[in-house]
Amino acid sequence: MTIGWAVVSTGRHPYQKMAPAINAAADSEIVGVVSRDRDRAESFASKHHARTAYVDFDEMLCDPAVDVVYLASPNFLHAQQAVKAAQAGKHVLWEKPMALTMEEAHRMVDACKKHDFRLGVGFHLRFHPGHQALREAAQAGVLGTIAFAQAQ
Repeated sequence: MTIGWAVVSTGRHPYQKMAPAINAAADSEIVGVVSRDRDRAESFASKHHARTAYVDFDEMLCDPAVDVVYLASPNFLHAQQAVKAAQAGKHVLWEKPMALTMEEAHRMVDACKKHDFRLGVGFHLRFHPGHQALREAAQAGVLGTIAFAQAQ
């Protein structure tokens, strides 16, 4: 079964990172892209082989080929869009931050639970083996008392 993705936003991260990753993944394809600007949506769709370019988020949600909605939209839209996506029967992955308030975050989680859909936030490095090993070493005291840490 192929997983159909809708990408919401045509910004740098979706363009350079997420769309190529979705296209490289087995059994995944971009079936829709949403932008307020029709030309940007069509250009993104052409470059990344998306089936449909949308300028209307709600119209995209009606597309039965969309299984997952990837939100890279402005942060203030995450809660509203995630709740609508869950209500429309779509799984949701969004870029950090999850929400602007705790209330919004709870609404997002509750909507996905109520409709039995998965949700996720793009904290991809949290589960990287190197980061996990560093966390475990710090918690075990192997690194001594940490007064300051910086990573790049």
